[in-house]
Amino acid sequence: MRKRTALVLGAAATAAALLLSAGGTYAYFAASAVSLPGEITAGDLTVEVDHRAPDSGSGPVGLSEAAPGRRWPASAEESYGLVITNTGSIPAGIDSIDLVVADGRAVPDLSEALEIRYSLTPAGHDPDWSRGSGWTGLASGPVLDLLPRRPTVLRPGRSGELHFQLRWPDGAPEYDNRFQGAGTEFVFNVGLGQA
Repeated sequence: MRKRTALVLGAAATAAALLLSAGGTYAYFAASAVSLPGEITAGDLTVEVDHRAPDSGSGPVGLSEAAPGRRWPASAEESYGLVITNTGSIPAGIDSIDLVVADGRAVPDLSEALEIRYSLTPAGHDPDWSRGSGWTGLASGPVLDLLPRRPTVLRPGRSGELHFQLRWPDGAPEYDNRFQGAGTEFVFNVGLGQA
């Protein structure tokens, strides 16, 4: 019995040795790691507009007692301003500035008698009327089309300023008299696009 046990043990040892050498398996150390996640965040494009009055005050145009033959502000060196600021995180160009006159609020609508002119400059610069739009009727439409050149790129945090003046040219009394007590309202819509 001893011989048979030894023979069985010998055969088992031989089979185990053959399996180990045939499979080529052996143990070794291994390690792995995962990197921190990569992150991609889209920039944003936002715009802020602020009105400036000639007296450095803030707020939209508010004229009362308008009359033929007057200009607002009265001096050519002064203007109303619309400060356009890129409050986003990527550079932007001013794609559009549209004047929108409220229709049908008053009959007759005072906008029919008024004219406006524009000058677009970097913020803090005086208007240059010689490079502006010239006088045009106060009517809804794209302002940039009236200017001789397109505005430059606004970097994040930078501003441009649309200066404007209004006037009521002298007309025939029978034309101007019909606007006594009339009024009008207007707003500017501003659009930025990625530069």
